[in-house]
Order: sequence, then C-alpha cells, then structure tokens
Amino acid sequence: MEFKVLSHACLLVKQGDTSILMDPWLLGSCYWRSWWNFPEPVFTEEELAAVDAVVISHIHWDHWHGPTLKKFLRGKRVIVPDEPGLRSAEDLHAIGFKDVLRLPHGQALQIGELTLTLYQFGRYLNDAAIVVEGGGTVLLNANDAKIAGVALQNIVNRHGKIDFAFRSHSSANARVCFKVVGDDNFVADDREHYFRSFQGFMDAVKPRYAIPFASNHCHLHDDVYGMNGYISNPLQLREHCDRSPSKDWALQVMMPGSSWASDKGFSLRPETAFEDLEGALAAYRAKVADTLGRYTVQENAVTINDRMVERFMAYFKAKGRPPGCVGDLTLTVRWPDGRRQSYACHIDTQTFEALAEEAGPMTGRPVIEMPAIVFRDAVVKNMFHHAGISKRCLYLAANQVDMDRLLRIVAFLDNHELGVYPKRWAYQKRLYAAYLRRWRELLVYAHALWLLKVRKKPMYLVEEAVLRGEF
Repeated sequence: MEFKVLSHACLLVKQGDTSILMDPWLLGSCYWRSWWNFPEPVFTEEELAAVDAVVISHIHWDHWHGPTLKKFLRGKRVIVPDEPGLRSAEDLHAIGFKDVLRLPHGQALQIGELTLTLYQFGRYLNDAAIVVEGGGTVLLNANDAKIAGVALQNIVNRHGKIDFAFRSHSSANARVCFKVVGDDNFVADDREHYFRSFQGFMDAVKPRYAIPFASNHCHLHDDVYGMNGYISNPLQLREHCDRSPSKDWALQVMMPGSSWASDKGFSLRPETAFEDLEGALAAYRAKVADTLGRYTVQENAVTINDRMVERFMAYFKAKGRPPGCVGDLTLTVRWPDGRRQSYACHIDTQTFEALAEEAGPMTGRPVIEMPAIVFRDAVVKNMFHHAGISKRCLYLAANQVDMDRLLRIVAFLDNHELGVYPKRWAYQKRLYAAYLRRWRELLVYAHALWLLKVRKKPMYLVEEAVLRGEF
C-alpha cells in the first residue's frame, strides 16, 4: 500500500492498480473566502484522473468541495455515508454526479484491491470515520469524526492493529464566535482541548503512527484573518504531545505532498510554512489579493430586502420546532464597505421590523450578525450550518440565559440544513434504522449526558472526558 496527503483533509490511497481519494478540497477557498488550504495542496491531475472512487466523509465544504469535484472528478463513483439526512447525496446529484453510493454504517465495500468501511458518528451532523485496508496495512481516517468510547473500541476490535490513524486537531465549528458581552468568565471553547482530544483518541486507538490531519487551513478574508492564531497547527500539536509522549504510538507530521509506501517508508515534505507563520500568511494573502478584492466587490453588490428577511423568518415555521427556539432576537447584516442593517425578529409570530439604529445584545434579545453574502446564501440555499463554520458570523447575548436560548435557535437553523427539520416521518424512519446498526453510539451519548448533566462538564470538554473513560 501507499498513501499521499494532498491537502487539508484530502488523502489518496493506492494498492496495486486501485486508488481511492478521500475528502477532496484542492482548489481555492471555501466558506465564503474564509478558509484556505495551508500549506497549499500538492497533487497532479493524473493522480486524480486515475482514482477508482471518491469517498466523502461528511458534507462540510472543506471535505465536500463542489468546485474541486466538478473540475477534476466528474464521472467518478462517489461514496458517502448512509446517514439519515440525504443532503450530501442530493447535492452531489445536483452538480452532475450520477454514480453515488450511500454506504451503510459498518458495511465493508471492496473496491479493487482495497476494502473500505465507514463508521458514522454524530447525533445530527453525521461525520464518518473511514477505514481503508489493503496489502496488510490498515488506515483509520477519523478526520472530523468525534467517535469515542465503545463506538471507537468497536472499530479497533473489528480491524485489529491500526497502522495509521488520521485525525483533526483544530476548531472546525462556530463556538469561538459566541460571546456573552461583558462576561469575561464566559468560555465557549478551549483551543488546547483539540490537542488533548487528539492525544486521547490516539491513546484509545494505539496506532503505529498518529497523523495530524484535516486541520491544515488558514483564514485570509478580512473578517477572519485575526483568527489564524486560534488555529492549532501540527507543529504545535507535536510540541504538546512531546510534553507527555506515549509509548503506544508515534506522531508523524505530514505536510501536503508527503507520502508513505510499504516498501519505501515515509517521504516527507518540509515544514517551512510554519517556521515563519506570520510571514507565510502575509505572503499567501498577498498572492490571493486579487481574488479577495473581486469577492469584496461581489459582497458589496448583494442586496438584502424585506422579502429576504421574510424568507429567514419562514424557517421558524418548521414543523416540530423545539420549545427552546422562541422569543426575540436581533438580526444584523453587514457589508465590507461598512453598511449595516438590523432587524428586530419575533420568532413566535415569524414577524420582524427594520430598526432605524443598530441594536446590540440586550436582555431578552440576543444578536445574530452575518455578512450580507453569507446571510443571503444561508437563506436561499438553506446553509445556516455552513454559515457558522465560516467563522464570519457573530452570536452575541447579554447574559447566560439569553445565550442558552440563542444556542437553541442556532442549533435549530443548523439542523434545518441537515434535514432534521421540518420533521418528517421518512427522516425519522431512516434515523431509527441507522441506530439499529449504530447502537453503540447511544451508549456513548448516555456517557456524555452523564458528564454534562451530572458532572456539569462544559460541552466542549465532554468529548475528551469520554475518550479518557472518565465518569
């Protein structure tokens, strides 16, 4: 077997004449020019043309990247998890892919000389860990899947000694964008948590080699450039792991273009991109300045009118809206040229009114603030979950009570994109069928609920506690 890291979360695996490609994002940016591959991808079009199948772990754009798929991989077979939501497969069909296979949880699929198995994990957003076997080598590509506890142990028990385990180690969510204004004690996320979770995962799996993965990106848009310091890069992860080294596994950093082959071992690309990170990011930003400039013009041309806000309010009519998704909120839309417009939104009645002056968070009315282009696309294309991941949005509350309600509102909008709302019997039927195969995951949730409700662990610390087996 041999494999090559092509980019952020893109992995090419070969065995004999068979090759599969996982989670291809190889062109430009994603999330409204927020995320960029860093270091930049290393690949050839010939490598992509030769692949027998494309495997996509989940629908996030840094794994499911439409421009990459359309440019390089048209006509290829695409394999996605058989999750309760249909969005991933439906969107693939919408951009012209006809051969799309939804592979059930835990079911092995033979692709030439390689064996592929997907393991889903996640209550609503179903990430999938990917196991690839061939030539006596076993790869576990967990990417963003936070699989843990007995669900993770089942993979290890079933596949035996894992040779290479790949896992993310940085924030890929919107938590850092939530703030209780004036409350310095409010903590939405913990950057070091991602290091500890990576280490806890590898301690549970005990692979020969642990590969930092699915975290090689940066932020170049003006809205988020300052967040680059929050990204956890692989060299920092290595320093963290070196402070308490494990005897059960070795960490190997692999930059894009790095590879391993069973007959040759590792071939590693230089880590120079991180030696002068500030300078490298500045140079990268200058390189894509024209692209960013054109996008700024495009953003400033976006029009948000009352009809668009009416469409936003219509989301709250969804059947089965949870009880906590109620009350008032302020929606603020902004443009790069400094224009801003706020609306008082009343969820209970699905009504709103434009505000003459911008209003910050006040008791009983938290704030969702979004760039105009992100808001428009989120409304028109049902993409509020992706909007948050961009980190270009802000979620502000005046106190913890309002923050709790705001979290429920945002979760509702996120889950609308994922197919949970409006509630339909077809979705529920697929959900129940999925958990007949994924029953171990329910035990992990019970463990997590104990830690959350009884032990009072913050949500962002529950994962690593489950990985440690803490009760």
